[in-house]
Amino acid sequence: MRKGIGVLALLALVAGLGLGGFYLTQGRLPWEPPAQAPQPPPAAPPVAAIPSTPELPAPTLTGETPETPSAPAGTALAKLEGFEHTVKSRRASDLSWEDARAGMPLYEDDAVRTFEKSSATISFGAEDKVEVDQNALVVIKPRTQAAGEGSELSLALLSADLLKSLEAKPATEQREAIAAAASRQTVTIRPVTRPGVAAAPMRVAVRSLPDRSTTVAALTGSFAIVTPKGKEVVVQEKMVTKITEAGLVAAPRQLPGSPELMIPRDGETYPFLRKAPRVSMSWKPVERARGYRVVVASDAGFKKIFADERVAATAFDLRNLQPGTYYWRVRAQDGDGFEGPYSPIRSVRAVYDDLPPKLTISSPAEMFISPSPAVELRGQTERDARVRINGQKADVGADGSFHYSLTLKEGVNLVTIEAADPAGNTEYARRVITYKGAKRSTASLSGNQ
Repeated sequence: MRKGIGVLALLALVAGLGLGGFYLTQGRLPWEPPAQAPQPPPAAPPVAAIPSTPELPAPTLTGETPETPSAPAGTALAKLEGFEHTVKSRRASDLSWEDARAGMPLYEDDAVRTFEKSSATISFGAEDKVEVDQNALVVIKPRTQAAGEGSELSLALLSADLLKSLEAKPATEQREAIAAAASRQTVTIRPVTRPGVAAAPMRVAVRSLPDRSTTVAALTGSFAIVTPKGKEVVVQEKMVTKITEAGLVAAPRQLPGSPELMIPRDGETYPFLRKAPRVSMSWKPVERARGYRVVVASDAGFKKIFADERVAATAFDLRNLQPGTYYWRVRAQDGDGFEGPYSPIRSVRAVYDDLPPKLTISSPAEMFISPSPAVELRGQTERDARVRINGQKADVGADGSFHYSLTLKEGVNLVTIEAADPAGNTEYARRVITYKGAKRSTASLSGNQ
């Protein structure tokens, strides 16, 4: 019995060791199901390719003009080369007027409009140009079929008064009325040539008159004008003709010449301190001239007009200048209002100046004792400065040097020298000169040496 119990205990011990070993190696008891192997995490779905964002054009702000303005298809017939002051343009397909842009191409039935004290230059080809004066309306027209490239130009010359009479009408009616007037008043201008001689470049000046007629002048080159009714007139260089609203052409006549400017010199400077300077301009008279037109601008291209005046005399005073450079030119007008070519351009400069002029006295020396009752006072100041010695005017040279013969009284003489520049700034100097008279001692004379 005891032997059987011992055997059972031994078997139990062996079974316990076996279970322990199984648990240690398998991590479970024999009757437990085996653990499931860990599953890998699900694969992430494939990332769709992000489409690239197309590059968008830079936005155009309100009121901002694109670098390349829209233009009709086809070949440009002309170009707005430049303009002065306010000029408007209108495409043939548009109803509204826009601010003109220098260099913009012009196509068939495009229009250019000038206002008071403004002008424009339209180029046809590389050399031929049309200068449009103030208060005018020009419509670009195509060349005739028989014309060769660059051999002629065609345009309708209208008065700005036509637009004033249409202001109350809708834009569509305005455009139709302008188109109708343009068809009646289109002129063709072609150069006049001689056998074997190339045509000179044409520079044509057009100007609208109050009676709705138009003057056409040949500033350079000679040309023939053909009206819608087929009438032709030849305008030689430096001559002008007039075309009425009905298409009648007057006999050409000589233009006034270009004025020769006198003063101020080109680049002259006008300094000022408190009061703006007055610039006096003058020029030589022109034969057949009854008046002159003076134009002043604050830029060399005459886009910023400062003054535009008509005067009967050969002089004009320019006032109220602010610091800066101003450009001016003059043209002559005859009794019928025909204008000749402009003079060459000159400039003047207004400069604010609050510095006193330099002033030095070269002789006599300080505390000078004069052996005679007269002494020559000499010095140096700025160019264009005025010098006074004890209130009397002294002679000043072109380099600013001055001299003055001073008469002395017996005893001590106090001398005051005043220099004033054109702006009104002043500088002072003084000298004390002693004159002892004819009986002065020899010792005094030797002591002065």
